[in-house]
Amino acid sequence: MALTFKLFAIIGALTLFTGCAAQPRYTWCKYDCSLYDHYKNPAQNDDFIEELKEAVMKSEAAGQVPPGLYAEYGYMLYEKGDSQTAIQYFQKEADKWPESRVFMAKMITNAQKGYKKKEEAAKPDTADAEPKKAESDQTEVKK
Repeated sequence: MALTFKLFAIIGALTLFTGCAAQPRYTWCKYDCSLYDHYKNPAQNDDFIEELKEAVMKSEAAGQVPPGLYAEYGYMLYEKGDSQTAIQYFQKEADKWPESRVFMAKMITNAQKGYKKKEEAAKPDTADAEPKKAESDQTEVKK
């Protein structure tokens, strides 16, 4: 009887201690290794972006998005020229981690400025086309 009690006491203690073991709060995936590889070979941005995308997707699925992951992914997209998607991830970072709102607001503003500049550069310059038309009208009148 005493042996059975000791056995249950040991099993109960082990169960209690394993239940209190630290559980990971965030899912980082291979972020640290891919960041190290990115620092060693900065020319391979596309590989790093893919690793970040995978880390974001897996951590979102697990509900354990670590602080800064959205911002890092958004910044890499911003550097690549995808300002609209970068803004979405900057906003996700601000929503998930309220302490980053001020910084993310600045990043969103910068990304919006970059997007507007890109849009303006892509628009055809209509101001140049109108004076040429006016000049051609004047030459016709003079003839």
